[in-house]
Amino acid sequence: MECYKVKRVLPGYCDDALPPGQSQNVRSHLANCPQCAAEFQRYQRTRSALRALPSLAPPEYLLTSLRVLASRERARRLLTPKLPSFAAAWLTRIRREASDMMRPFALPMAGGLASAIILFALVAPSFTAPARSKAQVADVPTVLSTVATLRGMGPFAFTGDNITLDVSVDSRGIITGYSSPNGQQEWLNDPEVRRSVENALLFFAISPGTTFGRPVSGTIRIMLTRSLIDVKG
Repeated sequence: MECYKVKRVLPGYCDDALPPGQSQNVRSHLANCPQCAAEFQRYQRTRSALRALPSLAPPEYLLTSLRVLASRERARRLLTPKLPSFAAAWLTRIRREASDMMRPFALPMAGGLASAIILFALVAPSFTAPARSKAQVADVPTVLSTVATLRGMGPFAFTGDNITLDVSVDSRGIITGYSSPNGQQEWLNDPEVRRSVENALLFFAISPGTTFGRPVSGTIRIMLTRSLIDVKG
């Protein structure tokens, strides 16, 4: 045996509390190990010194108090049921009663749940939005969307020839720019005609288009002539 194992069981060996086989192994080790033998001798001397001490008898009142305390504790334990066993019995009873109560409803509930799932699977595809073609996507209902409109113009007359403009307006109806459709921009090189066009646009009153009732930016097409102004949304 190793020394650390022998030192750990020396108190039991001194009191003859070890099994016979283990005691024989300890005895053989002590015969061959001076350090463990010295440790054993120290245990023996301590044991002998303790046995040589006189035994003291406890006072009579202490013995009586200890007996009274022990009697009260025993009575308390006999009257109080053990909590783990009581809780286990209570939970078992509740589980059994719940199982007996829910058993008649188990099959109808399972059937109703399965029926609901099947019906939902059959009806769910009808809630999806139908596919829309590109033409349908571009077609916005007029009830939900309106285009910009011309509400009025200034007192200045237009002096140039017939000119078609695509006028851009923001959500407040303010003109942000203009362009000539189809690349017809020859009049842009004539300063007088261009100034006349810009003076006319400066005093236009335009209402912006709307989408779902909210103003949005857009474009309005206007044709300027000497005698009239033609507006196309």
